[in-house]
Amino acid sequence: MCTIFCLSTGLPDLCPLCLSRCIHMNPISPPEPVQGLPARYFTDEHVHDRIKRSVFFRTWQFACHESRIPKKGDYFTLSLFDQDVYIVRDAEADLRAFYNVCQHRGHRLLEGQGNKKRISCPYHSWTYDLSGRLIGAPNSRSVPGFDASDICVPSIRLENFLGFIFINLDERCASMDECYPGVREEILGLCPDIESRRFAHEHNANEGCNWLTAVENYNECYHCKVAHAEFAKGIIDPDSYNIVPFGEGRVLRHSSLATRSSEAWYDMQGSNYGSFYLWPASSIQLYPGGVVNTYHWRPLSVDDVRVFRGWYSEDGKVDETLQRVIDLDRETTFSEDLELVRNVQRGLRSMGYRPGPLVVDPNGGIDSELSIAALHQWLRESIDRE
Repeated sequence: MCTIFCLSTGLPDLCPLCLSRCIHMNPISPPEPVQGLPARYFTDEHVHDRIKRSVFFRTWQFACHESRIPKKGDYFTLSLFDQDVYIVRDAEADLRAFYNVCQHRGHRLLEGQGNKKRISCPYHSWTYDLSGRLIGAPNSRSVPGFDASDICVPSIRLENFLGFIFINLDERCASMDECYPGVREEILGLCPDIESRRFAHEHNANEGCNWLTAVENYNECYHCKVAHAEFAKGIIDPDSYNIVPFGEGRVLRHSSLATRSSEAWYDMQGSNYGSFYLWPASSIQLYPGGVVNTYHWRPLSVDDVRVFRGWYSEDGKVDETLQRVIDLDRETTFSEDLELVRNVQRGLRSMGYRPGPLVVDPNGGIDSELSIAALHQWLRESIDRE
C-alpha cells in the first residue's frame, strides 16, 4: 500500500487507488488496515474553506420539498455557507432558484418563507418579478443609460428529484440522475407513491461538530448496537443491516430487513428499510411501511453543522403513528447522535489523537466501516481535483 501527500493538507494520505481497492466489494480483506483521515480534515479552517469550494459549491444540495412552496409566488430561503439562496414558484408555476442578493448594492432580498407577487429589496426598493428580472428602481430614470432590462438576479440550477428540490451552484455539474445513477429507480421500487408525498414536519439542531464528523456518524452503524439500542430493535434488524457504495455514483445505500422485535415502533407491514445517502450532505430514508423521511446537513463553521430532519406523509399531516415515530426518533437516535458527534469533535482537537485504522470489512455488514473508507476517498478526490 502506497502513500501520497494530500494537496489540501500537506500530510501523508492513502493513495486513492489503494483506497479504491479497499472499498471494492470482494471477500478478500485489504492487505493492511486503512487509516482514518488526519484530524485536520475536521478541524482546520483552511481545509474547511477548500472543502466549501471543491465539494459544497460543486454538488447537489437538498433545499426543501416541493410541497412547501405549492402556489405561485411562494418562496423558500436557505444559506449554503456564505451564499444566500431563494427558491420561488414563478408566474408559470415553475420552480426556480436564485442568489438571494439585490443587484444594486448587495442587500438580501428575502427572509424565511412566504408569498410575493414581486420581490422588493428592503434597502432601496429595487423590485424584481418572479423570474428575477428588474422591473423597478426608484429615480432610475434620472440616470442616463440606465436599462432595467440588462439587470436580473442570477439564477441557480435546480432539479426536482421525486418531489425533493435540490440546487447546485455549479452550472456545469451533471444532472442528479447522472451524479446518482439508479437511485431514482431504487427509491421508486421501495416507495412507488413517493412523488405524491407532502411535507409534514421538520426539526433541526446545531450538532457542534464538523459536517464530516456528522456525515460519517450517519453513514456507519458500527456504533448502533452500543449507542442506538432503540433504533436497532425498533426499526431495523441489526443482523441484516448493511451500508455499501451503490452504483457508479457517490451514493451509499443503507439496507435492512424490518425489525422482528416485539418492540417495533409501529406496524411495518412486512416491508424493509432502505436509505440513500447522496454525496455530500443529503439522505432520503424509507422506513418500513412507507414512512418517508430525510436528513440533510448545512455546515455553519469548521466546528458546527446544522442537521435537518424532515418527515413526509400522504396528506401533509402528522397522524398518530407518524407522531410516535417522530417522537421516538428525536428522543433516541437523533439525540444520541448529537451527544456522540460533539464528543468526537472535541476528541479530534486533542493533541493526543492519532487516527486509528478503520474496520473495513469488504463483505460489509453492520460492523463494517467500508462506507467511511468510501467517504474519505470521495473527499480526497474532490479536493485534489480542485
